[in-house]
Amino acid sequence: MNAKEINYQLLWAKCVDDQDEAVRKLPRSNESYDSRLARMAFGIYKLHCFCERLATKYASPWLELKPVEAGRLYALNKHHWHPSQVKELNLVDLLLLLHEELIEMKLTKEEFDPVHNWAMHMHCYPELAKSATNP
Repeated sequence: MNAKEINYQLLWAKCVDDQDEAVRKLPRSNESYDSRLARMAFGIYKLHCFCERLATKYASPWLELKPVEAGRLYALNKHHWHPSQVKELNLVDLLLLLHEELIEMKLTKEEFDPVHNWAMHMHCYPELAKSATNP
């Protein structure tokens, strides 16, 4: 099994794009639109990075898990659930179920670089940088 190459820049851009509509529906605030967008995309991005790590950890010759499936397997093991209970979990469900892990997780430089490059001048940046190993 070969290590999968992950394009973190593309992954971050997708997370930002996916949160655009949700941010537009939020009530106005003093925080800029881009800063709010970065903040909302960051949770989903960290979840994707966490699930990518799990997919690598759980890799085996008999089962190739997609990252979200690896996240579901982690939730299954953590909560001692039956497979039928995690089968339909979506990203928002996993974001809530794995909140503690995501808060504690530190992004590598490679994982954090797209966030840094996009958000370094934003109001939210100091909070996001706390999740990086070495911002």
